[in-house]
Amino acid sequence: MTRVVALLVAAVLALAALTALTTLPAAPAAAHPLPSKKEWLADVREAMSGSHRWLERRADRGGRTAVVLDIDNTAIASHYAFPRPVRPVLRFARHARELGVQVHFATARRQSELEGITRVLRRAGYRFTDVCGRHRGESIEHGKLRCRRALERDGRAVIAMVGNRSTDFRGGRWERAFRLPSYRDRLN
Repeated sequence: MTRVVALLVAAVLALAALTALTTLPAAPAAAHPLPSKKEWLADVREAMSGSHRWLERRADRGGRTAVVLDIDNTAIASHYAFPRPVRPVLRFARHARELGVQVHFATARRQSELEGITRVLRRAGYRFTDVCGRHRGESIEHGKLRCRRALERDGRAVIAMVGNRSTDFRGGRWERAFRLPSYRDRLN
């Protein structure tokens, strides 16, 4: 009888070890879902709050000035309503132009892919000087910084940078940042 018990104990231990080896780890907790379009727009309005007054005060100081906008989920509601504009940003861009400030776009898209997005921006109501994209092999961060530096070399002060991702703001080269929500860079 003890031999049977010993065999049973050994079998249970072997089965437990086998189960431990073949059991998959628990799936990580699901990421928090992105907010609704209504919540996102409220967050965008909050991020752009005061932007018109600031733009007016800065434009009054004069000089050759420009604002630089990101595209996806900044100028265009890519996640929530592509190809529609993000209205608070469109109003900001229009106001900048009314004040004599040039509007430029810096995007993660490659230079060779800009024709289509340029049409989307124009149809959405944006009037701008140019769209600057990345070169082959260039990081997003470096490409956007290169675009802002090119404006400086042209004698323009980048008075505002509007974007939603951390890569939009790295490297500086702007006077004021308006950072739209990205929800920890989950909204591309």
